[in-house]
Amino acid sequence: MGKKTTVQAPAPDPNIGLSAAAAADLGRDWFNESRNQFGVANVRQDRADALTNEVVQDQLAASRTAQQWAAEDRARYRSVFQPAQDRFIEKANGWDSPERQAEAAREARADVMSAAEAQRGTTQRQAAAMGISPTSGRYAGVERAGEAATAIAAAGAENTARSRVRREAVALQADAVNMGNGLAVNPGQSLGLGVQAGSAAVGNTTTNNAAARGNLGILESGYRTAMGGLQSQAGILGQQYGQTISAWNAGQQRAGQETAGLYGAIGSAVGIGAGMFMRSSKDAKKDKRPARGALEAVMNMPVEEWTYKEGVGDGERHIGPYAEDFKRETGMGDGKTINVIDAIGINMRATQELAEEVREMRGALSSKPKPKGRGVMREAA
Repeated sequence: MGKKTTVQAPAPDPNIGLSAAAAADLGRDWFNESRNQFGVANVRQDRADALTNEVVQDQLAASRTAQQWAAEDRARYRSVFQPAQDRFIEKANGWDSPERQAEAAREARADVMSAAEAQRGTTQRQAAAMGISPTSGRYAGVERAGEAATAIAAAGAENTARSRVRREAVALQADAVNMGNGLAVNPGQSLGLGVQAGSAAVGNTTTNNAAARGNLGILESGYRTAMGGLQSQAGILGQQYGQTISAWNAGQQRAGQETAGLYGAIGSAVGIGAGMFMRSSKDAKKDKRPARGALEAVMNMPVEEWTYKEGVGDGERHIGPYAEDFKRETGMGDGKTINVIDAIGINMRATQELAEEVREMRGALSSKPKPKGRGVMREAA
């Protein structure tokens, strides 16, 4: 009873260590595979880099060529076409000037008057052939009608000429506008081709770089998986250690509860000095009645040597009864534990009952006549 109780934690399940080792091995296997794949990907990446660089150089060359074309077209536009365009525009803007319209009207009138004069000569010849005198009133009427028709025709010709000049001006101005819209197209197209080729070069380079980063991701994944395996191993081992500590704490707590149960059953401790003193006064107890049959109960309880299972007790060798038998014989306890005060009490009462039986046996022996002879000698002995 003077030994210090030592609580041993339960032995860990060996599968825990195997699981931890397997997790770490799996992480290492994946890391090795990732490293192999990274090497293969790098070989492919070298080939892709060479091809991409060749394509990019061609695209950049095409971009520079297109930009050169654009510059040449722009220079030619400004040196050749733009001055011609300006002259054309200036001419188109002045084409329907009042002077040009008047000139066209005069030309149209002259054409009408010339045609009328020729027609008059023809008319005179025809009249003479018919015997009509140019001085006659009849001929004068015909002459006046012809002059009126000529004036009307001349006015119509003038209006038509002015309208034609205005239409020509509008057409020329439209051509000038269209010319201005079209002349700068070629440089713009060349420049657009240059930009497109440059953008394609940048895009291919970016795609190739992304592929290289993806190869690095393979190795990163391997590292992460390996680290995950190691972390899993550490977690499993930490959990195992936590379970060991929990078992140790549970044993310590159980030992404390058993000690507290002992002290509580005997009474509250009031002082500790050379020994331990407990209160167990009659005033603190009730429902008192004599205990009977303690000796028989003790006789019926097996008392054996035994050792607690791992994680249950102190792991030491002990001598004592079993809680199941104690409850069956005394009606005390829960069949799992033995209250120490009950154990002390049952043993004390059994001792008293045994002492009573011994006293009775001595009384019976003392009332009988003592034998003589050898009996006396035996008594004396």
